[in-house]
Amino acid sequence: MMKKALVALAFSGMALSAQAATLLSEGFDNVGNLTSQGWVLSNASAPPGSTSWFQGVETIFPAYSGDAGSYAAANYNNAGAGGIINNWLITPEFATGATGATVSFWLRAAVDPGFSDQLSFGFSNGSSALNAFSMSTPVTIGTDGWVRYAFDVAASGNARFAVQYTGSADLAAYVGIDSLSIDAIGDATAVPEPTTMAILFAGVMGLAMSRRRKRG
Repeated sequence: MMKKALVALAFSGMALSAQAATLLSEGFDNVGNLTSQGWVLSNASAPPGSTSWFQGVETIFPAYSGDAGSYAAANYNNAGAGGIINNWLITPEFATGATGATVSFWLRAAVDPGFSDQLSFGFSNGSSALNAFSMSTPVTIGTDGWVRYAFDVAASGNARFAVQYTGSADLAAYVGIDSLSIDAIGDATAVPEPTTMAILFAGVMGLAMSRRRKRG
């Protein structure tokens, strides 16, 4: 099973880029419309809170691109007081093609001293069931500007990509995601480019993560 295969983690200092065709592009202009476009929003937090994924609040911080509120956001109210956040944002199903695909997007968290926000990331083989995803170790999201993350799925076949907001509700604040793109990796020779960090998942599908900061 793919979930069992995606278990080995390693760190790398570069990611690969190549010619690509866009399979999906989402600017989160209307978060309320996502489910009608094949997205799955699933809040499995315990106990349940009063929010799920919602339209970005421009007064907390503006979007990476587009209108100031055009990003998807989530906050500590995803779970009740003393609870554990487990809130999922899952892409529509896509076909990676013979050479795989790259999922990229921008993340940012609110400045709230004493609190922090954590996200995990992963792929399934096209299923939207939460237990079908192989997820990364949670990452603490920075508060001093939007940061670009990129993940590679290396094998061909159907897939979905998931972002999971996780951690203690009492320690969380507010997090946003913007400008998500899924691009098929082309056949051209890949050109290495430096990144601040990459995580490689070995198995049926490889998953690599890189980050690039944009202050603002």
